[in-house]
Amino acid sequence: MEKYRIAVVGIGGVGGYYGGKLAQRFAADESHEVIFIARGEHKAAMLEHGLKIEMGNESFTAHPNTITDRSEQLGPLDLVLFCVKSYSLEQVAEQLAANIAPSTVLLPLLNGIDGMDYLHERFSGTTTLWGCVYIISSIKAAGIVQVQGKYNRLIWGKPELSETTRQKLDWLFTEAGINHEFYAKEVAEKVWEKFSFISPVGSLTSFTHKSMGDITNDPKLKAQLAQLIEELASLAKAKGLELPADIVQRNLAIVDKLPPTATSSMQRDVVAGKQSEVETLTGYIVREAATFSVDVPLYQEIYKGLKQQ
Repeated sequence: MEKYRIAVVGIGGVGGYYGGKLAQRFAADESHEVIFIARGEHKAAMLEHGLKIEMGNESFTAHPNTITDRSEQLGPLDLVLFCVKSYSLEQVAEQLAANIAPSTVLLPLLNGIDGMDYLHERFSGTTTLWGCVYIISSIKAAGIVQVQGKYNRLIWGKPELSETTRQKLDWLFTEAGINHEFYAKEVAEKVWEKFSFISPVGSLTSFTHKSMGDITNDPKLKAQLAQLIEELASLAKAKGLELPADIVQRNLAIVDKLPPTATSSMQRDVVAGKQSEVETLTGYIVREAATFSVDVPLYQEIYKGLKQQ
């Protein structure tokens, strides 16, 4: 019997949780195989002890069939979950190219939109889904991923997806105990809804070095955040996507509910002098706005400022 081969690329907070759930259910299943593509100390710890997922007072340890950083040795894959930083996507996708066949399904669980655009173009003969996740998780230590809270969602789908593929993925995610939602025609809007939060918030916090509480308590910063959301929504509309009419109020309400000291992951990377997702979360809006003749003056100002930092 040929096994259904699942590869998870990037075993950080997102890939660790969803890969861990898939491995917990399917690694011992004779008709499936779960592969983790990882490197460094994290890979070494998982090879020795497995991947431990901590969720409050609960935890489990997953043992995938394979843990490797040598993707060229893997052979054909049926499903690939891309869970890497956007700036690493092209490199890892090229390394996996030989393993991706016309029948392979690609599911990007990334922070932005440009990664999905890239995969659609680079692997045009395969099925590339739209996808995103709502989860607060991170690597706690080598071989350990910590998930905060019990609320998490996996959004996935594609217009005109074959019923066979839809049923297979629906079964996989449900069997693994993953909270997931499938969308067909409206999936792009669902992914852009998440983008309408992380892009403005990541851009503004990184530019101003302010926390969520600072934004909530400063009328000027709050107005700037609202303007960024409005500029993004205008671009989405120009691209034929209709975000909820109250998207600004929704996103501001989320910021109000976050811990006052909370910061965005992009902000933390910028402050630490690490490579950040500025091109994905900020530059993408500026470039697409120019293509679609949409005015995004605040995004332009912030993008210019971030590039100079």
